[in-house]
Amino acid sequence: MSTALQRVRFTRSEYMCMASILADQRTELIDGDIIEMPPIRTPHMLVVTRLLWRLAQFNEEGRLLVQQPIVVDDYNEPQPDLVVLREPLGQQKPNARDCLAIIEVADSTYATDVAIKLPAYLRGGAAAVWVVNISDRANPEIEVWTPGSGEPVHARNVVTLADITISLDDVFQGLTEIPPEGR
Repeated sequence: MSTALQRVRFTRSEYMCMASILADQRTELIDGDIIEMPPIRTPHMLVVTRLLWRLAQFNEEGRLLVQQPIVVDDYNEPQPDLVVLREPLGQQKPNARDCLAIIEVADSTYATDVAIKLPAYLRGGAAAVWVVNISDRANPEIEVWTPGSGEPVHARNVVTLADITISLDDVFQGLTEIPPEGR
């Protein structure tokens, strides 16, 4: 008799069947595992909100999603912080290949976002993935990853998406002045 533990990977369909059980929890499906999402802390909230304001044109076009699920494959349905779609949202959840950019703001989740979510997004067909690294608040940056690049482009001053150029000074303003939350 084997005593080795066996991992049970859930599919998106099985995850949806558990929706009523998980209704009061913030979760996402990552590589077949149901992951409880960490609390949104002030720096994360501010950066997401500031990016949202600067990407408002996409919202007006029906192409911006905020913390909504996207389909990557049968075992991945994450909820990125922001998604800019290639076309306006249709009548179903978008797939990674429907995304012009997937944006993850990473504070305490940087390692997981880069090691697990990023490769899944790129395999799923996303045109670009921005990992907004605020784990070192004194040196925040956006890593812009594209399929096949192997290495990100590091942006510390400006970043551009379609015809929109975003000053990162505005996005990252005051992060070092925010007191720590919860202990």
